[in-house]
Amino acid sequence: MNEPGKPLCILLVDDDPKDAFLVRHALEENGLSECLSTVGSAEEAVNYLKGEAGFDDRQHFPFPNVILTDLKMPFMGGFDLLRWVRSQKEFTFVPMIVMSNSRQEADVQQAYQLGANAYMVKPTDLHHLAKLLRLTYEYWLNCERACEPTKLSKAA
Repeated sequence: MNEPGKPLCILLVDDDPKDAFLVRHALEENGLSECLSTVGSAEEAVNYLKGEAGFDDRQHFPFPNVILTDLKMPFMGGFDLLRWVRSQKEFTFVPMIVMSNSRQEADVQQAYQLGANAYMVKPTDLHHLAKLLRLTYEYWLNCERACEPTKLSKAA
């Protein structure tokens, strides 16, 4: 299923350690956690993407092919992260999936307006979460992806 040399690397952005644990566990249950990085805030996600503040080693902190982000986080929230990522020319190609507890239509619409590729309500059942993440993983694994920014800039 996975192309040799092209693993799907996921960056999970969630300030709730319990939710992050559940997502990690659901991915492990499906054998999909080999390239999962987790940060606890949108600010950390920005540093991770820029390769700054302790995230400069891409061997340990690989550039993500997909970002899963929560919306409701203190200080810089998921909407702010979406806005920032989509404003950065070198990161605009990274698919962003919002995974939130919010079912509010206004949140869904705003996420898509800011450039989210998908919006999912966090399931409360671990089995359902594992199934949802498996389907999401398979979808993004089969999509053509651009190479990471450092490779893009070297080609130019």
